[in-house]
Amino acid sequence: MRATTTPALFVRPRGLAAATAAVALALTLAPGSASAQAASADTPVGVELKVADQPPVEVATIPRVWPTQLLEAHGVSVGSDDLVDVVRDGRTVTGAKKRVREGDLVRLTQVEKKRKVKTQKVPRGTVEVSTTKLKPGKRKVVSTGRAGVRKVVAMKTFHNGEAVKYRVIKKKLVKEPRPRRVLVGRAAYSVPGADGLNWGALANCESGGNPQAVNAAGYYGLYQFDTGTWRSVGGSGLPTSASAAEQTYRAKLLYQQRGRSPWPTCGRLL
Repeated sequence: MRATTTPALFVRPRGLAAATAAVALALTLAPGSASAQAASADTPVGVELKVADQPPVEVATIPRVWPTQLLEAHGVSVGSDDLVDVVRDGRTVTGAKKRVREGDLVRLTQVEKKRKVKTQKVPRGTVEVSTTKLKPGKRKVVSTGRAGVRKVVAMKTFHNGEAVKYRVIKKKLVKEPRPRRVLVGRAAYSVPGADGLNWGALANCESGGNPQAVNAAGYYGLYQFDTGTWRSVGGSGLPTSASAAEQTYRAKLLYQQRGRSPWPTCGRLL
């Protein structure tokens, strides 16, 4: 139903007028047909029509007419999304049983669907990175990040003007979020049997204490790792890309495996 004003419903007549009205309705539903002429002889039945949020109205009709036909015969248009229910003895009936009988309630629910498009913020989130460059527990924000944006397409359904359903049809991320990055200080990892050694002296001897030192022969960082040895103790990339604390930790792991032998000249300083 799309009408905004109360339809002029046909109020149930009394006595002889009832039969006359039933004949008129039958002819309206199927002009000139044999079934309409037969229906005119039937005793009219009384039903109630309830349109949207209007009070129910009692009407008379030929028996077994379809409820949508009955509504339209009384000037009530039925939209493609509208709901037409027949309530009989307190229960809603379906299928062929929806043909109207005496005492039925024909109820029209006006349905409207609206397409909604809106944008939503996508939280930026936070990524925490542990580092030994800060004191344990100290935090430092290195990137504030930004929130993302998501477009949401949804369908909102109204029954008699009241919202009853909200369904999301599609979501699309239109701007990627960038996380806030925070460095969090931690203590250096402990390696049993290697923590009490003089790693500063070894680093000074091997590289002059420079974490970015590179030897043309293919040795890198404080402790002059080659790439194969670096990977054997869990390192990734080049040693010079890691922090001094990580280089020391990897050197301790190497010492735990092979003692001073990886540093034949400077190892005596440990």
